[in-house]
Amino acid sequence: MDASPPIPLAVLTVGARSRVVAVPPGDADRLAAEGLHPGDDLELEASLPLGGPVVVRLGRARVAIARRVAAGIMVEAVARP
Repeated sequence: MDASPPIPLAVLTVGARSRVVAVPPGDADRLAAEGLHPGDDLELEASLPLGGPVVVRLGRARVAIARRVAAGIMVEAVARP
């Protein structure tokens, strides 16, 4: 299976599953407090219009992430279970 290069979380389509590869250093503590860490699997649930936040599912939790921050979170695709 060919590995794809990481892409920003902000460009995923709704329903896409991915694994966090890297988070912006300046936002790492705040994201960790929300439960998002490198290595976590997530699913994009919503991408709100007009530059609004993206909403991801982390296990049973839903987390809204500012689009500016989501643009710096690098993810890689994972296969559906």
